[in-house]
Amino acid sequence: MNNFVKRAFNKIERLSTDEIKTLVRYLASENELLGKVLESIDSGILVLNASGRVLVCNEVGKRMMPLSRPMTEGGSIKSMLNDKEIEEFFLRALNPSSEKALEEEFHFQRGEYVRTLWIGSHSFTSELDPIFQHDNGKRFLFIIRDITEGKRQEARLHRSESLASLTTVAAGVAHEIKNPLASIGIHLQLLRKAFQRKKTLTLNDATRYLDVIDEEIDRLNSIVVDFLFAVRPMDVHLRMENINQIIEELCDFVSYELSEHRIVIKKQLAQFLPKLALDGNLMKQALLNIIKNAMNAMETGGGVLTVATRLDGDHIRICITDTGTGMSEETLAKIFEPYFTTKTTGSGLGLTVVFKVIKEHKGEVNVSSQLGQGTTFTITLPVPASERLVLEASKEI
Repeated sequence: MNNFVKRAFNKIERLSTDEIKTLVRYLASENELLGKVLESIDSGILVLNASGRVLVCNEVGKRMMPLSRPMTEGGSIKSMLNDKEIEEFFLRALNPSSEKALEEEFHFQRGEYVRTLWIGSHSFTSELDPIFQHDNGKRFLFIIRDITEGKRQEARLHRSESLASLTTVAAGVAHEIKNPLASIGIHLQLLRKAFQRKKTLTLNDATRYLDVIDEEIDRLNSIVVDFLFAVRPMDVHLRMENINQIIEELCDFVSYELSEHRIVIKKQLAQFLPKLALDGNLMKQALLNIIKNAMNAMETGGGVLTVATRLDGDHIRICITDTGTGMSEETLAKIFEPYFTTKTTGSGLGLTVVFKVIKEHKGEVNVSSQLGQGTTFTITLPVPASERLVLEASKEI
């Protein structure tokens, strides 16, 4: 409520009839303006009081919500809804013991189509509470968005990315399989010729051919296992985790191996970071793969590995920097491609795994590098909405 209305209410007993009419006209004008604003936006706006009665709802919100009967101001939201999950969400948001803002996605059938709604909640206290003594002044604002089309586009993009990735991986597999198959074919021919010459072979005679064939079969099996890992969806189990703790545990784990390679590790971890929704094991695997790459880049003369974290707005950034050989722009463009490697050994899937893990966490990974100077991997992970609210509250204090 603005200062003009506050002052008017405080001395309403002393106002003349004309002044009261002016006040009412002003409030009517403000109410009309608010109504036009609410109806002009493309998100649903719903305001409930603490008992779950509708105070405000724009037409967009009424059209979006799955209702069993028309939504009217003053009615109970529970009696109007036609979806148990959304009803339970509202009850959780109205729970006096719940101080956190909530957000959730819901799917429901409307005609032939499945709709997806995003609903977020915020609570505030009405300044009119002292006037309306029967009301505790607590208000709950719900923002409702129809994200059906966005989800469809996201699914189409994901399918297209998956198909492109599968094509790249399949090409890599085809390339990798050719060599062991050729080797098996050659040694089978040699074995056949040995039989033709000697008519019979002892186990010792055949062993040198059979050993190579066994090795190549093992190699083929390894290629298939790696291929399946690259194309199958990851089984991700998210929990609220402290990223600094994960990094500390990982650094302890690799410290001995780093010292053996004459690599000094420096940690620059920001304090009081919010928790992130992570699969700790997968995140450790991704970070370990990056550290292993850094170790290979500093293999000849040792160096310094720096692991840093910082809060950047609504994201946490993890930077892993080495003082190794660096990479050319041509190599940088290919490092996340399956089966691409500059090493004589290795599957070429290490950084592909990193990319997949970070994407599963709705994050991004970027790389900067200069030949002869080193490389920096920067992982950006989103801070959950609940943790952002805690941060905002702590700043206000």
